Amino acid sequence: MNTTLENNQENNQIEQIQKKVKIQKPKKADFRMHAHVNPLNETLFPYPLNYNQVDWSLHYPKKFGKDPLKLYLNTLEYPITYDDQVNPECSESIVDFLDIGCGFGGLCFALSENYPEKYTFGMEIRGKVVNFVGEKIRALRDEDQAHNVSVIRTNTMRHLPQYFRKNSLEKIFICFPDPHFKKKNFRRRIVNPGLLSEYAYLLKPSGRIYCITDVEELHNWHVQHLEKHKMFKRVQDVEQDSAAKLIWNSTEEGQKVERNKGSKFIIVCEKV
Repeated sequence: MNTTLENNQENNQIEQIQKKVKIQKPKKADFRMHAHVNPLNETLFPYPLNYNQVDWSLHYPKKFGKDPLKLYLNTLEYPITYDDQVNPECSESIVDFLDIGCGFGGLCFALSENYPEKYTFGMEIRGKVVNFVGEKIRALRDEDQAHNVSVIRTNTMRHLPQYFRKNSLEKIFICFPDPHFKKKNFRRRIVNPGLLSEYAYLLKPSGRIYCITDVEELHNWHVQHLEKHKMFKRVQDVEQDSAAKLIWNSTEEGQKVERNKGSKFIIVCEKV
């Protein structure tokens, strides 16, 4: 009897200690890697064949009653497998805001805080960077925060429509993308006629796309292709859009430009 009591007390003490152990936030210095990856290369990591294979309960576990501290990032450290056995209730996307090329997640976290009723999803091609964002999300969830934000490693240029249904997103953000200055690399730019048609397909009616850069030539490219696309019209009163204000300084790149007193160029368009 005494042994059983001692064991129960010991187990209770261990549980209390485990509850007190706080998950530490990751440090960016441990997750640095090359700034750019060629998106036209063959995809060497898993991806869904279609949106019915995407299990959103892995990305927003609290909403689905699952363990919020488990990570599924589609990286080597936190893998995902895609198959046809996803519960239909879990394959119906709940994402409102999509951050394409989310980097270290600055905008994702800002959106999560400023729009607590909305679900934000970041897509990033660099595995180590995705791990940083994911581990930061886990640390925040340990404090009962960031349950409405998630991230995944994927190649948006190749696989975006395989994650989302038509007319499902409210906002798409493209912040400080790689300018790909050489003419032969223009096809790698994340804003081009073909991809804009995909964005329009996935946005809800009156949904918005936000593009910001510190490269004026790239901004002119954004303006040219967005204004020419029949599915978008330019928003003139950008200063009235609270999300547009967030993208100004929420990202790591935006803060770097601010420190260097550089210029920023923004265009916001609405789906017609």
